[in-house]
Amino acid sequence: MQPPPRKVRVTQELKHTHAEQMSRLHIKHQTECDLLEDLRTFSQKRAAVERDYAQALQKLANQYLKREWPDSPTDEQADQRNMYCVWKDYLEGTIQVTQSRISACDNYKVQVADPAKTVRLQKEQQLRKDIYCMSPSPGSR
Repeated sequence: MQPPPRKVRVTQELKHTHAEQMSRLHIKHQTECDLLEDLRTFSQKRAAVERDYAQALQKLANQYLKREWPDSPTDEQADQRNMYCVWKDYLEGTIQVTQSRISACDNYKVQVADPAKTVRLQKEQQLRKDIYCMSPSPGSR
């Protein structure tokens, strides 16, 4: 009369294995969702830091660009290599770079932060769907 207890034992083992697999699936999905959220948060914070840096640098360059410099001698006006022209070109280049940085911050949000949020939400929805499909139906309990 040993076989009936064995069937119960096999059933219990299957239930235990199923519960363990469900737990692992949940942990896997949760870990992936946490990683996506970390990626999204990091991207947003990095973009904010980059934007602040670019704006501060742009403000600094504009302050120096507005300064009045003594007129250069007439014979040097055609020479773009005098130090005033080089300084002005350097500041204008800095402003162009800061504008590129600001654009990059906007693109960073569009290309990384928003898609990461979408993928995380899809993963959470998929987890709910998977758990529903893998859960034993109420009639089989």
